[in-house]
Amino acid sequence: MMDVASLVAQMNETLSDIHLTIGSLSTADHDARLDELEVKREKTLAALRANFERERDDLSTARQKEREQRAEQRRKEDEEIAARRRREDEELAARCFQEDDEKHNKFDGETREVEEEIDGLLEDVESEAQRVIEGGKERLAQLEARRKVRLFSVRLATKILTLGAGAQSPD
Repeated sequence: MMDVASLVAQMNETLSDIHLTIGSLSTADHDARLDELEVKREKTLAALRANFERERDDLSTARQKEREQRAEQRRKEDEEIAARRRREDEELAARCFQEDDEKHNKFDGETREVEEEIDGLLEDVESEAQRVIEGGKERLAQLEARRKVRLFSVRLATKILTLGAGAQSPD
């Protein structure tokens, strides 16, 4: 049979283990990783947006310059060339539309890829955090059960000592 001092020491050790386990359940690392991924997503999307806008502005400037050159040419040319110019304008508009559409599709695709990649990483980090928390809960439950057993043992030993001391007293 264990003596009371030994049971109290084991109980203190169990309480210490409980405190250490509770202290190790911090999700600060996971929160920091989530924050880093959010920042990465925002920076990547901002860079994609800036690149898209810069390319759009460059195209707009180039188109404006091309329109000005065409206008000057048109003033110098006669009616025979006017029909050909109308066809050129229609081709230019179709090409610009196609370029804009391709650029926009590229931007949409890259944005979607970034979103999917970051979402997958976020899910991984959240799953890992959940596993850590569940493991900690299981450890706490085990320690709590151990503490209850030891507390019962201490109470039983105290009761036995009390009963034993009462049986020996000459009343």
